Amino acid sequence: MQTSDAALSLTENEAGPVLQMTLGQTERWPGVTFTLDHGADVSTHGELVFQIKNTGESSAKIHCRIDSQPAGSEASETLTRTHPISLKPGVMREVRIPLVPYVHYEGISPEDFFGMRGIPFFSNESMHLENITQLIFFVIQDNTPHSFELGPIRLAGEPAPPSTTAVPEQVFPFIDQFGQFKHKDWPGKTHSLEAMIQAGVDEAAQLAEAAPPSSWNRYGGWKDGPQLEATGWFRTAKHDGKWTLVDPEGRLFFSVGIDGVAFKLGTIVDERQHWFDHLPEDNAENSELYFSWTPNLKRSHFYNKSVRAFSFHKFNAMRKYGDDWENRFAEMCTQRLPAWGVNTLGNWSSPDIYLRGKLPYVAYVRPDSKPLAGSSGHWGKFKDVLDPSFEASIRRKLSEPRLVETIEDPMCIGYFVDNELTFGDETAMAVAALQSPVDQSAKWVFLSDLKQKYGTIDALNTAWQTNYASWAAMLEATHAPEGDGAHADLVAFNTKFVRTYFSTIHRVLEEVAPNHMYLGCRYGSNAQITPVVLEANAEFADVVSFNVYSRHLADKLAGLERTGDKPYIIGEFHFGALDRGMFDTGLVKVADQDERADAYYQYVMDCVNHPNIVGCHWFQFCDSPTTGRLWDHENYQIGFTDTCDTPYAELIEASRRAGEDLYE
Repeated sequence: MQTSDAALSLTENEAGPVLQMTLGQTERWPGVTFTLDHGADVSTHGELVFQIKNTGESSAKIHCRIDSQPAGSEASETLTRTHPISLKPGVMREVRIPLVPYVHYEGISPEDFFGMRGIPFFSNESMHLENITQLIFFVIQDNTPHSFELGPIRLAGEPAPPSTTAVPEQVFPFIDQFGQFKHKDWPGKTHSLEAMIQAGVDEAAQLAEAAPPSSWNRYGGWKDGPQLEATGWFRTAKHDGKWTLVDPEGRLFFSVGIDGVAFKLGTIVDERQHWFDHLPEDNAENSELYFSWTPNLKRSHFYNKSVRAFSFHKFNAMRKYGDDWENRFAEMCTQRLPAWGVNTLGNWSSPDIYLRGKLPYVAYVRPDSKPLAGSSGHWGKFKDVLDPSFEASIRRKLSEPRLVETIEDPMCIGYFVDNELTFGDETAMAVAALQSPVDQSAKWVFLSDLKQKYGTIDALNTAWQTNYASWAAMLEATHAPEGDGAHADLVAFNTKFVRTYFSTIHRVLEEVAPNHMYLGCRYGSNAQITPVVLEANAEFADVVSFNVYSRHLADKLAGLERTGDKPYIIGEFHFGALDRGMFDTGLVKVADQDERADAYYQYVMDCVNHPNIVGCHWFQFCDSPTTGRLWDHENYQIGFTDTCDTPYAELIEASRRAGEDLYE
């Protein structure tokens, strides 16, 4: 048994002997690892069962990770399966994890399907049940103390029946001319070009007869609801004790949106040409469909290779809509969303669509200034917010042609700046500055602050318990100080850095686009967010944004509500299933399209009923490519439409119902 920032004790509760785990706040993944030196054969049973109780004072998500290897294999062949468990304070749950055997098929293996998150024929939950090597329980650090009671852990149930997945005699190619899995059929699958074109004609006729929900005004606000001051722009207000958006006409507005209403990037074809039934030639005539890409994800099979990629989504739209296909697709989207009960074009939607003046929208600003070299994060290094290039890049972005058009557009709700940033702990940016090279502005500012406080390097060395030879030597050094002596100064500079980030964006937006809201930085679902970060965000942004992936909103509310009494917007959520030819459900799995629709409706209504949430945006408009998107290989069933631009009927019906029920 090994621990990571965890204190353990053995005790008993009503279930019998249990392990009391108290998890700290210094490591990224505090928890406990049970290592089975000689492996364990669990193939005689169908489930791993245990009870776990949240003995802490806040809601928490604990993860159970199971590692397995083929008997006698190398560690590189480890299959890792992780199961998240959400628990409210004081709640005990019996968790039952299915033990799914890894199935060997003659002639193919998982390695044949590289560059995808989910793969055909092989279950994402399968394990080498004859050799379980580790069991790990951990939380993702959120700067909140957590404690749990775990146990007993046991095996139960009968082994799973043998796999009935049919593997065709000829597996490759396994993707048809439309980008769909060819070895399976399902409701809504496109079987011919003629059928795809006719579907577009039929839908256009239906949309011509459709109208937005009757309770909406032209913005999607509450037409007959309370009348507040009409400023001609979107804003926030607190009405009857509840935060709300207010549309330009002064009506209450809840933002129900869809992200990525656009032609999405394609999938890599290099080294995988034998996967596809038919690809058009990669030539000048098809230059809109092909492009080059160099993946920078280190775990990618294609890391740092220049590869060619192809967009089935765009190819299908070209064939479906014919002449003037881009304009016809854009117009279809502006008709679809109101008919589906959706009133907002969410993040990463195309300016060609949102600048048509048909729907409210959010715009996205991504600074591209000098990075803080010593930092790291989920999507890359943090920007050096103390370098002049940071403010300059925000101003430059807002002056670009498509963004400058948003500044005087009353349909623009506001701007998200950045996405799923990783701020780290209360000293992370200060440590990153010290670990950066000499030419880092943040490092110069930090040392300037220290010189002003301590005067001499000897005084700093005494306080920090360090031995820098001079200020110049400290500037040259690229290591963080050890011990606790520097802690207070690291916290102080980290706070300055964080506040500079939010205050700079606020000031620039206030100067350049004063009529639009600053919507925050879209915290990731499992982001480490310190109180200093939340306080600065709440002070300088009009709305605090979170991407919240969970089956039930209630499981994540504790993290949101730490922000205090501010309006929040959910920038991303989704649910996915494996009943329509895709290989991965996305971040929140449901059983089928019916449950997907039910989950959507409930999530939106829970957001509407929360006193601080003013909007929620689904990620994303179209499914990921079946064979994985370019940069991180996601191939999730998360669209309102599939890769053939066919809407998912069950989700559309639930979305329409939610739109009609919003204001009631």
